[in-house]
Amino acid sequence: MKSDVVEKTIRTAQHIIHRMPLENQRSGQTTLFSVRGFPKEVVFEPVEDFSMTAEWVVPDEYDEKKIIFYTHGGGYGMGDLASSRALISPIANYCKLRAFSFEYRLSPEYHFPAPIEDCTKAYEYILSKGYEPENIIILGDSAGGGLVFALLQYFKQKGYKLPRCGVALSPWADLTITSDTYGKMDKADPLLSADVLEKFAEDYIDDDSPLNPLISPVFGKYDETYPPILIQVGDKEVLYGDSVRMNEVLQKSGVDCKLEVYPNMFHIFQLWKIKEAEIAIDSIYEFIKSKCSDDMIGDDGFEADKLVQA
Repeated sequence: MKSDVVEKTIRTAQHIIHRMPLENQRSGQTTLFSVRGFPKEVVFEPVEDFSMTAEWVVPDEYDEKKIIFYTHGGGYGMGDLASSRALISPIANYCKLRAFSFEYRLSPEYHFPAPIEDCTKAYEYILSKGYEPENIIILGDSAGGGLVFALLQYFKQKGYKLPRCGVALSPWADLTITSDTYGKMDKADPLLSADVLEKFAEDYIDDDSPLNPLISPVFGKYDETYPPILIQVGDKEVLYGDSVRMNEVLQKSGVDCKLEVYPNMFHIFQLWKIKEAEIAIDSIYEFIKSKCSDDMIGDDGFEADKLVQA
């Protein structure tokens, strides 16, 4: 499938979905994302001994020691296991890693810091199962990408050992909604708009401040003890500016951070069956492999450098 066909499909669907009540938006997003389908090599195993709804995303081959700790997107107001599968299952399958996927509490029913608390419980759970932090890759998209940085700060504050590395796909890193790309890319991005994000931010922040680094990680303080990070973003996203600023903050703080900008790509393009998504997922695999000490099972992959602007 070509990216322009996918973009047209997303734009048409989102025009309808964003006019619905929130509950219908949530189910509409799940339906839209499920169109992609899932790799036949992947199964989804429910987690029965955890207090939140969660599942293991399991490829037919996987590294038994390493796992992906996945934080889903959805503006803190949407997202569930079903809507997450289209993104995390091809990544888990290609990287030959199991992924732990879970549902944190959503706004407006729950506000900050509910997702932080829930993600921390999930991290504690996988640690209790014997997974070592040096074998954990934290990965999130959109709001979940913002959570990657919020959680790294929070874990450090609380004295947890940090994951080995992190991957943030189009992270929502500044809930002040002040980047100039919120205006410049408002019509270009078929999935997100500034108005939608402003409403999600209002619901999530509630009485707190958008300047809180655990809400807007671009205002956080980092240092060289933080794990390596890969950020991927399309250059026609409203969140493009957030990714650029987050990369600048991390690099100035001494964090090993790599920003990949994909030309003419829209929000969370990685979940669709398009060539650009294959290239991006291959780059995620190469990043994880380069930051982990032992060899991982994987494919030969694609020529990622051909379409990626460093």
